Amino acid sequence: MTDFSAKEPSLGYIYQIKYALLLLLTNSRDLENPVLRIECLDDIDITDVNSTNLYQTKLHIKSKAHLTDSSVDFWKTIRIWSQYILDGTIDINKTNLSLITTENIPETSTLYKLKNNVSSEPELQNIINSLDSISISSTNESTKKGREEYQKLSIENKKKLIQSIIILDNSVDISKVDAKIKKQLILSSYPNHLDAFLEILDGWWLGKAIDNLTGQLDSIKFEELQLKISNIRDSFQADNLPNHFPEQMEISDEDVESLREKNFLKQLEVISIGINSRTVKRAISDFRRAFEQRSKWLRLQLLNPEEEEVYDKKLRDYWKNIFEIMGDEANGKAEDELKKIGKDFYISQFANSCPQIKIREKFNEDYLTRGSYQILSDEKKIGWHPNFDKEI
Repeated sequence: MTDFSAKEPSLGYIYQIKYALLLLLTNSRDLENPVLRIECLDDIDITDVNSTNLYQTKLHIKSKAHLTDSSVDFWKTIRIWSQYILDGTIDINKTNLSLITTENIPETSTLYKLKNNVSSEPELQNIINSLDSISISSTNESTKKGREEYQKLSIENKKKLIQSIIILDNSVDISKVDAKIKKQLILSSYPNHLDAFLEILDGWWLGKAIDNLTGQLDSIKFEELQLKISNIRDSFQADNLPNHFPEQMEISDEDVESLREKNFLKQLEVISIGINSRTVKRAISDFRRAFEQRSKWLRLQLLNPEEEEVYDKKLRDYWKNIFEIMGDEANGKAEDELKKIGKDFYISQFANSCPQIKIREKFNEDYLTRGSYQILSDEKKIGWHPNFDKEI
């Protein structure tokens, strides 16, 4: 048996973040320049100039119970919304309230009527009577505060609350949210690129969500999402490639030590570049990013092996041209001088500057070029010391 006590809350947070992306995509057509926040007014809130839309997301994986009139999920949600009405946090006349749950609402439940907007006065009154009865008669301590807050509302505000609620039951679980998001993105990407497209968007969205949750970002604007989608789409064009590793990696002394026997680091040591220097750590970062990026492109079939071979040949041809010039200058020099010539060669040609050799015309990330040179160095196909092939 698996203990879901920790898994369910953890998956709930992931579900919330993923569902937030889905909501911003699906609501963008009906709202004017919407902005989204996570864990602000609610699990998720989306606002524009005309309305506020609050969403409670309830993911259940341990047990798929029914959402009934006395459910804890429902009354905890009602507590939050009732408090907001009472203290004026929201204008209930301009607010839409949604409870999104993976549970099912039985047809016999009063909550079943909240799957659609309630408009008729008799039906509205029946729902209020039912909720009033439950809020007074129930002895469940877990729902007590929610029931009490609801009872503080005037009859008019109860009506407005009920009219503003939509319950979406049997919602897709966490394993199917991605499929829903892909449907929203289907016109932004070629069908065979959708998985790779979403992987990049997911990483960007997680970063935005974390910034929002930590207060570094007040909200996430749909305009930002729209621009990111456009940028990703452009990166999948024939003359471009998506960038999965846009950030410089933080390299620790322990990382350096674990890689000490790699040939590309030995090549740098040979030209007297300190093993724990920032220059070496930058080289490791470039090496890792380039290696992972090239591997991912091949795995996703965005780059074919022949194209990779042509790129490496261009890199080697460029290196060979300037290496041979450096080699001529090194003839007859002592070892200390050779090390200095090699170090100057590396620093001036590959560290301070970067050869403009592109794998695709519009992919302009220097880390790929620098890191690919480190990969070739690790394979001992190129080097920095005039006699690197004898030194390593």
